[in-house]
Amino acid sequence: MRQNMSETLRLALQFAQANARNLNQEFVGTEHVMLGLLDCEASESVDVLKAQSLDRRTLRSQLQSSLPRGEAPPVVVGELPLSPKSQRIINNAIVQAGSLREPSVSTRMILLALLDENGTVLREILQRAGADPDELRRLLIEKPANAEA
Repeated sequence: MRQNMSETLRLALQFAQANARNLNQEFVGTEHVMLGLLDCEASESVDVLKAQSLDRRTLRSQLQSSLPRGEAPPVVVGELPLSPKSQRIINNAIVQAGSLREPSVSTRMILLALLDENGTVLREILQRAGADPDELRRLLIEKPANAEA
């Protein structure tokens, strides 16, 4: 799967790892994946959020405040494992990218998969911030003028 990811998505997933470690977590959850997307200022996903007048710093702050902090750093050396939900998000993004005939899986496809996942804190935070889920989904499905590398 890694060879089918945009470089920006690779970077976002590295940021997700760092966010999970900074919170002393033993795995990378969906919230960490979203934090990683928000850390990539020049990305398709952030462009779509901006089109909805959503501020990535505000979203990041609200998301971080909803996450627990572990007492000790993770014992895992190397990459932290993905939670089952995070793995499902990535798998769903791969399927979405294929169905939309995208050349690679981008941050936009990951955000679309996150938005489609029920029972996440992210949906609540986006709605509280004033996002219209239907419009956000429509924008995520559209091919951007400037695709990620």
